[in-house]
Amino acid sequence: MKKLLITLFVLFCICNNLKAQHFNNLSNKIDVFNKILPVEKLYLSFDKPYYNVGDTVWFKSFLLNGNHTLNDRTDKIYIELFNDSLNFVENRVIALNNGLGYGDFALKNNLKEGSYTIRAYSNWQQNFGNNYFFQKSFYVGKANEKTWLLDSYQKLNTSSAKKTLDLKIRITNIKNEAAGLKDVEVYLMNDKKRLMRADLQTSINGTIETQIPMGENKLNGKYSFIIIDKKDKTRTSTLPILLQDVDQLDLQFMPEGGFMVNDIFGKVAFKAIGADGLGKDITGKIVNSKNETIAELKPTHKGMGSFYLMTKKGENYFAVYNLSGKEQKQMLPLAKEDGTTLRIEPFSTKDSIYIYIKASEQKRLENYTLTAQAGDENILTTVLNLKNGFSTLKLPKKDFPDGIIHFTLFSQEQQPLNERQAFINRNQKIKISVEPNKNSFEQKDSIAIEITTKKEDGSPLSGSFSIAVTDDGQVKQTLNEDNIISYFLLQSNVRGLIEDPSWYFNDEETHTLQALDHLLLTQAWVGYNWDKILSQAHNPTYKAEKGNVIEGRLTNLVKKPVPNINLTLLSLGRNILVMDTISNADGKFLFKDLPLLDSVSYTIKIKNAKGKTSTANLALDEFKPAADITTINPIRPWYVNSDSVTLNYYKHSGIVNRKTPERLQLEGNMLKEVIIKGQAKREEFMQTSAWDANLKLKIDEEELKKNPRKSLMDLLKEKIDGFTIGTMWAGQCGGRTVRHDFTNFLVGGNLISHVVVDNVNTLALTQYIEDNYNETGVSKTSKYPDVFGVNNYIFNKLSAQDIVEINIYKGCAYYFLDIKTRSGKGPWIITADGVYVFRPLPLYIAKDFYSPKYAAGKNSLTDYRSTIYWDANVVTDENGKAKISFYAADKPSTYTVKIEGADLFGRFGYQKSNIKIVNKTESK
Repeated sequence: MKKLLITLFVLFCICNNLKAQHFNNLSNKIDVFNKILPVEKLYLSFDKPYYNVGDTVWFKSFLLNGNHTLNDRTDKIYIELFNDSLNFVENRVIALNNGLGYGDFALKNNLKEGSYTIRAYSNWQQNFGNNYFFQKSFYVGKANEKTWLLDSYQKLNTSSAKKTLDLKIRITNIKNEAAGLKDVEVYLMNDKKRLMRADLQTSINGTIETQIPMGENKLNGKYSFIIIDKKDKTRTSTLPILLQDVDQLDLQFMPEGGFMVNDIFGKVAFKAIGADGLGKDITGKIVNSKNETIAELKPTHKGMGSFYLMTKKGENYFAVYNLSGKEQKQMLPLAKEDGTTLRIEPFSTKDSIYIYIKASEQKRLENYTLTAQAGDENILTTVLNLKNGFSTLKLPKKDFPDGIIHFTLFSQEQQPLNERQAFINRNQKIKISVEPNKNSFEQKDSIAIEITTKKEDGSPLSGSFSIAVTDDGQVKQTLNEDNIISYFLLQSNVRGLIEDPSWYFNDEETHTLQALDHLLLTQAWVGYNWDKILSQAHNPTYKAEKGNVIEGRLTNLVKKPVPNINLTLLSLGRNILVMDTISNADGKFLFKDLPLLDSVSYTIKIKNAKGKTSTANLALDEFKPAADITTINPIRPWYVNSDSVTLNYYKHSGIVNRKTPERLQLEGNMLKEVIIKGQAKREEFMQTSAWDANLKLKIDEEELKKNPRKSLMDLLKEKIDGFTIGTMWAGQCGGRTVRHDFTNFLVGGNLISHVVVDNVNTLALTQYIEDNYNETGVSKTSKYPDVFGVNNYIFNKLSAQDIVEINIYKGCAYYFLDIKTRSGKGPWIITADGVYVFRPLPLYIAKDFYSPKYAAGKNSLTDYRSTIYWDANVVTDENGKAKISFYAADKPSTYTVKIEGADLFGRFGYQKSNIKIVNKTESK
């Protein structure tokens, strides 16, 4: 008997030891992954939601750890601007201090009107794809005397046998004067595909009325109606078709935890999406194959909802609902015969969360593991016994952090079986109060504001905030604006479009909490790739950029490391710098503690121990930007069905950007000087290279600095319309376009005849002869195939950072490129042995926001500012206090003060308040 007890005791210990090993193994794998690849989240706060050309976009950045605390891993971020053609416009490299930074984009007057997108990320974030990149779209208008305002009425007419799109559009100018009796071209577009063209004339009151037969075409949110003035083709307006086919619906069903299992009672979430990609509310019922009603189909918010269902073997279930007067029937996903389910009730009680795990007959086993993660932290790991078919957990909410928690049930083999996201707590908050020094203010009055920030318990809080003060007469305030709270606590954890994300944080009502839970049940999540997390290979591809350093590796011809090589770093520009280091046993080297400079060029020289030039290959760890964006969220043009506030902003922006006579005179003198220099450059090129050269395009150093790593080839493709490679071109002026038996670089059907680099024609590198185009009028480039190879090499080898200026000229039959490089060495571009030139992306030094100071009786200029005040670096002290001051503009209005920020310990704050500006008679 004693021997039996000892044996049982030993077996019991072995069993518990195996459980502990299983438990620790899974937990350790998760912890190791989180330690090696911690998450970073990034948010940008802006001064206002839309802009005009000539305006400035002001922003503040917050880079935090996955648990929303201070980030000290990364010291710089990259912020990029793209237009609605998905083309890169420019970027900013922003230096960070404790994860905080700020900057701006000056929207140049030559920008095209349309939707623009800002994308922001750190180099480290590229390890996770674009999952944690910040991206926001906004509209940039170009209000001027050619602007057309469109008031439209749209209707999809399905009453007759043939479906038609009925449009009634009234066109006025910016002064609200009717564009009467205008001859216009109109196009119906589906994305970039033209479906229809027509010539129309507006009525005397500027109205167009038309019926467009749609046939089998489905309206899907990508349709638009383009209107072009026949007499002035530069006057163009685009009207998005906001309608959608009412009979298009995507009804999706997502069982809680991932699956329905027969004979297990579970929750099924659903989401109804219209043709425009937005949620659509429908009502219906769930029936079985006998048409018996099992559950109601009723959304709580934005087309999302849930119902409970216990499926049976051999039975099918259907959703029945009404769409456009017709009954629709859709089959639900099939349930599994065997499996486990995970159900969570996060809001059934105030203090606890209930978790229900159930297993079918064949899956009633021991050693299941339930985990819970928040950011980079593993909050819970527990082993479960499902031999009885179920396990119920009651967990105190106080043990969980604020925000979304990701629950996963694992099998005995550590395979994920069920997953679920739930929003547990929203306890931590920053309470912000704004106290102006007066109840109301006069025009151009001095305004002082005291800001107070407190924790949820009322104690003082020190935090970092951005403050934007905008004029309600020009900047429209939206009810549920995206903000720092909704981004970090919701949007950064969930994939896809979330409609009005800040709405879910308006209150703590049951309806709001249920709607938030339905969103998390129906929306895919970011991260938690378990195959990657549980694997043993965790090698980050992209480094965290800590400090300002230059590092790299030296190798020989067979890729072996080259140790003990002396490297000297030189910078001989405005800031002279000389530093030395030595490569280690692995060939790696590091220059650290470099000064933060907005623009710098380094030369690295490498020598061996004997002081002779080394032939080692040097590879720097250089920043590689993420691939360009592939999709954007188009924004409706401001001039379509404009409200008075938006119209007021664009009218005033046009006035602000319109130059005074004095400014025009000054700019005219400056322009004349530039023209004279450009004319001299052209005349020199005409004399030496091409008599018929006319300047078509100039790419200056300022433009080249925006894309320093971009190859000359990519630059030419982007900047020159029609740049291509082909075999069809005209051999001389007035000649016929013919096919040649070799390829060459072209612009449209015109040969790029001369590529002149630092006054040397690349023809000389292959034929050792002059082109003599000015004497013969015929390009020799068109006769020698080898020139294409040389030009192709140069276009791919040279990058924007190697070039000072590019002039593109057009002649009668040919194009000519005149390129000036930094080295001045012409087309011989191979770097000398032992020398490496490195030009890092320049750090951007943010501009100061201009806030005028008015003296009594000396304010003659009209003040049309829409952003009255902006400060990206407001810090409340240990008492939770901060003060700001600024001057009002000169019109009675209401100002909105928007404050948002964080304490870098997991709390976020967002607050809007108002200031009243009255005229002097009202104030009295």
